[in-house]
Amino acid sequence: MTSNSPPRFQRRRNGMSLLEVTIGSVMAAMIAMVAAGVTMDMTRNMADNIARTRIAGEARLAIEAFRRDFGGNDPDSPTGDRNRWRLVDSMIPTADELRLCFDSDLDGSADWISPDRVILYFESDGQLIRSDLENGRTNVVAQLVDSVNFEVIGNELRITLAFQLGAITETYVFNTPNI
Repeated sequence: MTSNSPPRFQRRRNGMSLLEVTIGSVMAAMIAMVAAGVTMDMTRNMADNIARTRIAGEARLAIEAFRRDFGGNDPDSPTGDRNRWRLVDSMIPTADELRLCFDSDLDGSADWISPDRVILYFESDGQLIRSDLENGRTNVVAQLVDSVNFEVIGNELRITLAFQLGAITETYVFNTPNI
């Protein structure tokens, strides 16, 4: 007599074995761990890039302030007599302080007192500060400043600014002819 049912060893199973479930679970866990590692690396790199971009922006603000002041004439008075408010001297009383003297009385010399205009740069509480001693205005030029150093090397003035945001530290060095 012939039976329509397949032999016992040819029957299909209706589920998965414990071994198959275990192997599948291990593979899924490995894929999840690799994906988490890649995501962490991407997030860390993105955070570093954001910090570096922010530092570069602050450095650009600092160099623009120095560029305006070292441009030769008082940047707060862009019109009028080009001889008046002309940058005539610089002084570095300490390595972290820079003073610039703009001539008011057209004699071409730095008097370092009124009516000449004295601009002071220094670092305070992580900020680069520009202070006008003549009119009393003080501005924050850049933030994230870790340190500042002014020094004369030969006939150049070297400005070294170190910026820090989290674990990222960048140092920028600017050279300009000394007055």
